[in-house]
Amino acid sequence: MLNFILRLLSRFLGVPAWSGKRPQPFRPGYLIHATRLFKRGQFVASAILLALAIGLTPAVAASAADPETLLAPLAGMPYRDDGVDAPDGRHTLFADPAATFPTPGYNCSGFVVTASRALLRRPLPPDAAKRDRKGDSGPGSRQGEDWDFGYDLILNIGEGLPRRILAPGAPLPDPATIDAAKTRGFPLHDAAAWKEALSRLRPGEMALAALSKDVKGRLLYYHVALVARDPAGRVFFHHATPGTGVHRLEISAPAGMAALRKEFAEKRFGDKWVLLVAVPLP
Repeated sequence: MLNFILRLLSRFLGVPAWSGKRPQPFRPGYLIHATRLFKRGQFVASAILLALAIGLTPAVAASAADPETLLAPLAGMPYRDDGVDAPDGRHTLFADPAATFPTPGYNCSGFVVTASRALLRRPLPPDAAKRDRKGDSGPGSRQGEDWDFGYDLILNIGEGLPRRILAPGAPLPDPATIDAAKTRGFPLHDAAAWKEALSRLRPGEMALAALSKDVKGRLLYYHVALVARDPAGRVFFHHATPGTGVHRLEISAPAGMAALRKEFAEKRFGDKWVLLVAVPLP
């Protein structure tokens, strides 16, 4: 029974199971030796280990499922034009996958791909993440090259997962079927729209965000971000910008929403819009 409990505990905690047959290495030059227990001792030890497993497992699982814990290592990383991580962990570029840098650096798209890889536990190769889904934004595109890059990126990241658009009003169709030139979500500066959209983000989900604007008559999905909720219910907008690098804003708080509006001030262009697409976390 002791061996069974040990195997069960190892599965929950992600550590190798003890077989009870031979010493197991703990670190180079150090071995753990065990002495077989009598039945009564096995029962007591099993009860203790089971209690530990029951007590520790929820905490371990909660930590693993908390997006903010998983995203913390990326906070503060510098901005790099075209920067992204490959599935093997190399710091590289979208346009030149053979390039390798000794330190990390991300543009907005590279951060979202790298962060989503950690949260969704998917490989997300950069080439697949940037795929032109409808073949409508290449060099000869009538609307301009890469006009819907951000839309394509967030849909490619969630490919194969159930997806929902978070927006005020009636539910919108599958984001893969929409006309990205017409269905852009809601105005970025509309606080009430944000509140309603975020209220529809379910536990166990994250949202991928694609921001769009009209530049001299040309629609451009020009920025992407990631929205996640922590165990306390706070909602954060994670992204990378040239001036700050990777950072987050607590958009469930008035100060954080004000900071978001300031970072994306209207300036000389028309209204900025945000398309939020929710996907389930594993």
